[in-house]
Amino acid sequence: MVPGIQHRRVASFDGTELAYQVRGEGPAVVLANGLGGSYEAFRHIYAELGERFKILCWDYRGIFGSAAPADPATLAVEYQCDDLEVLMDHEKIDRAVFIGWSMGVQVMFEFYRRRRQRMDGLVGINGTAGLPFRSALASRAVSYLIPLLLRAGRSQADLVGRITRAMVGWEGAVPMMQRFGMVSRSLDLEAFQEVAAGFANVDWRLYMDTLTRLGEHDATDVLSEVAVPTLLITGDRDMLTPAFTAERIHRAVRGSRLVVIPGGTHYTPVEYPHVIREELGDFLARLPDYAASLSRQPAAAARRG
Repeated sequence: MVPGIQHRRVASFDGTELAYQVRGEGPAVVLANGLGGSYEAFRHIYAELGERFKILCWDYRGIFGSAAPADPATLAVEYQCDDLEVLMDHEKIDRAVFIGWSMGVQVMFEFYRRRRQRMDGLVGINGTAGLPFRSALASRAVSYLIPLLLRAGRSQADLVGRITRAMVGWEGAVPMMQRFGMVSRSLDLEAFQEVAAGFANVDWRLYMDTLTRLGEHDATDVLSEVAVPTLLITGDRDMLTPAFTAERIHRAVRGSRLVVIPGGTHYTPVEYPHVIREELGDFLARLPDYAASLSRQPAAAARRG
């Protein structure tokens, strides 16, 4: 569990109730989740930042703690960005450094298109800028197969839910995933179990709809316009967003830094946290408003030793 988190709720632009999490005080950091887990996937980033920053994270509409929207079309990335703006306004956050993992990378680049004046820096972990199905598993054929699987999954959402709950409770699930290269041997098992537990109550129809709309989103045209410090981190064994997707972003975003973690899969935030923490610390240290807070030892961290 991430200590010190405040769980809050707010109505978004269309009345959809959003669940979100806030911790700390100081310069703001926005965490944009992946579809692979809730804020728990960022536990090591929370540990690095301590309570020296105001950290905002949220559950995408229809996923985990957030309510389902009345209009399924609003599951698209563009509307997720509208939700984020509502949250930032509600929490009186004018500007922030954005850290996105997986789907969150697409969200933060789309948000840059719309509200770049509110962004002090970008950190993209295991993600792409758009059309993720075209690069998944490094196979063009997969881009045609995934939409079919999503439609099938949506029609059998109850069955998917039962299978998922069984997998979450099965001790052999992680060893099997490690055997097939889906997660690495260095996985923080406790953190991953916290992340996986969130899937026990997912509405799989909404989840499949969200993933389908994510697959249609493209913000690659924005990359050449990015003019804030940008850090990209990925793993060389990430099958969902292979390393070459981060390399493409790196080439397009002037002055960006790319870190490829040997052995890292799509879950590098809970596999190689020491790399993530070191790179994030160095990144924030180069931003004057954030460096000052980074140098402060948070009381909560000091008590935990």
